Amino acid sequence: MQKHLYAGDCRAVSNNEHEEGRRSGLRIAIRHGASIAAAIVAMTAFPAIAQQATTANPDAAPQTTTAYDDDIVVTASKTGAEKLNRVPSAIQAFSGATLKERNIRDGADLIQLIPGASQAQEIGAGYRIYSFRGSGAGGPIGDGLVGYYLDDTPFGVPNNQSAPPINYFDLDRVEVLRGPQGTLYGQGSAAGTIIYHTKNPDLQSITVAGEAEVSTTRDASKLNYRGAAALSIPLVTDKLALRISGGYDYRAGTADIYAGAPTGTPREKDANNVIAKDIQAVLLWKPDALTTVRLRGWYFSTDQNYLNVINSVNPPYAAYQGSVVGYDRRRAEYFSGTITRDVGKFTVTNATSYQKSLPGGFQVGLNLGAPLGIGVLNNGGNAQNFVNEFRVATSGTGPFHGVAGVFYQNAKGLYTFDINFPALKLSGNTITKTENVAVFSEVSYELFGGKLVPLVGLRYFNDTRKSDSLSNGSHVLSNANPDALTWRANLAYYPSKDWLIFFNAGTGFRSGILQSKAQADAVIADGVPSAISLTPDKLRNLEIGTKGTLFDGALRLAVSLYDIQYTNIQSAFNTSIGLAAFANLGDGRSRGVDVEATWRTPAKGLVLSVVGNVNDSKFTKVLPAFGAANPRIGNGQRLLNTPPFNWRGDASYDHRFGNYDFFATASVTAIGRARNGDATVNTLNPYQLYNMSAGVRIDRYEIRLFADNLSDYRGPTAANGPTLLAGPRPRTIGITLRLNSK
Repeated sequence: MQKHLYAGDCRAVSNNEHEEGRRSGLRIAIRHGASIAAAIVAMTAFPAIAQQATTANPDAAPQTTTAYDDDIVVTASKTGAEKLNRVPSAIQAFSGATLKERNIRDGADLIQLIPGASQAQEIGAGYRIYSFRGSGAGGPIGDGLVGYYLDDTPFGVPNNQSAPPINYFDLDRVEVLRGPQGTLYGQGSAAGTIIYHTKNPDLQSITVAGEAEVSTTRDASKLNYRGAAALSIPLVTDKLALRISGGYDYRAGTADIYAGAPTGTPREKDANNVIAKDIQAVLLWKPDALTTVRLRGWYFSTDQNYLNVINSVNPPYAAYQGSVVGYDRRRAEYFSGTITRDVGKFTVTNATSYQKSLPGGFQVGLNLGAPLGIGVLNNGGNAQNFVNEFRVATSGTGPFHGVAGVFYQNAKGLYTFDINFPALKLSGNTITKTENVAVFSEVSYELFGGKLVPLVGLRYFNDTRKSDSLSNGSHVLSNANPDALTWRANLAYYPSKDWLIFFNAGTGFRSGILQSKAQADAVIADGVPSAISLTPDKLRNLEIGTKGTLFDGALRLAVSLYDIQYTNIQSAFNTSIGLAAFANLGDGRSRGVDVEATWRTPAKGLVLSVVGNVNDSKFTKVLPAFGAANPRIGNGQRLLNTPPFNWRGDASYDHRFGNYDFFATASVTAIGRARNGDATVNTLNPYQLYNMSAGVRIDRYEIRLFADNLSDYRGPTAANGPTLLAGPRPRTIGITLRLNSK
């Protein structure tokens, strides 16, 4: 069996395609749509878009964390704070209290709360890639399609889709925008955007918060433990304050490591442990009533032994590792500053950030079989990214609202690789530089007293991108100068104070991948059109939705239907000589419905919620040569990395008895069968995850018992060849102690 090595992605893949049987995506969608409808009837609810109001002190111990509040505000429109339930788009927001209530610790947990979202890849704890509404169809390659913002500035560098390893302990809220955000958030946000808002210091009093957790995971011989703390100090009352926070998280390993075949005594037991650390400081200065200055510095590191490079998830083990000790190291520094000043009826904002990924990489021994044999692969590199955005937004109460600004980015990334196999020796590096500028604007006008609100937005983007590749002494330069004009049009109708209906249309854009001449020539030699610079891929989204409340606000609903057309999808390509390369595969389409609802039941303190998505997503116009080279990608076949449905149901109970708050939560997550991007693992089976917790809150103190993955489902939930499998953590049971701020 001929094998191929992905040097850039550390993946072993097979050329022997095992074409899955044809299934009707629409039939699956309808069947599971009925399941979702049944769940809605049973629970009389859809999911919570948000659970808690943002208060002056977001750390304060809540009286009841399960009762949602429609007054939560979001700032995604960049024109000031808006109540979530009055924003005419597919947007969710989760307060810090809600994230804690639902035991959301990392991005993989958060994705379960988002309709139509899925995890496209998980190489290690520090490298996870997510997909919205079919955006992962071409594989986890090139620039991101889901944007990640830390407060006011983007996280990430070109040619890297990894999500930030956020410490959820010190978040004020998370805003999730589904669908293209090409006007306000631009390149990197074609499929959607996740905005992480960190907590501000308290300008008036000293506050302290902290939590500690210990747990045990099945198959792990050691305990998991983590701790986090935050201290806020007013340096000048009402004027200047500092908040320092950080955390340490140790997750015990579960996989055994074998030098050869998985027989006898393993070389190492429970070896793939993870250590995550971070520390951040936020300085808030309000020199006067009109001006705010916010500075933030953040350092994080994530270290994992042996990645998720395992041959089996049940029992978990990695075979044919030889004497190689694989690892994944991620380290970065992130500095940002935002200055805001009110000038008459306008708010002027300047946001700047600098991100530096420190040298790191990962190493793993792989058994690739003939002809490559067993060898060692080292990937590594570092990157830096400077961003500045200047914008002016209206802040008055009149019918006209708008924002306009200029965005600038200057980024550089170094990628190094060293492959040493009996049949293939390859080493070198690639330096990618990008400098881009964009101008953008969105304006809206309230008609008929605010009943009807049209909005239009435009963004012009120009990118200068260069790549310098060195491989086995061969030096290749490549460059590209893509530009794009993206637009958005929205029409919102507010028939009452409780309901709105919206229509949204927009486009997204992503720069083309730069690859070496050797890569392009290898693809062309296999009969597939390609080039050093790929054609940028684009998408067009049409969406109609409604959101509102019933029964005096007890029942909250949100539904949106979308139709997305993907054009010139950039994709990884397995060349016959074993070199990883890229090509445009053609077009695709994703049609679906997102549903969200929450029911505050008549039983005091009991809230039920569900989020769900059903979609029919498929390739529509695949290039014949690409389809012939890869029969798994063809007209009518389901998009890769796109489950036909996902849904999550939550039940939470919170009730005070005297001086004690007793609370309990339970959730179930269901994900449909997804076609995988690797032919050796054709599909990922549908699965369910069950979690629960219970505890008591006494004044500022809280103790919680929790159990994750109660059914001990092993997966995989992500796969990249026979030696790269990822699943959820095996059943984990633990206890959390928490001190909330005053």
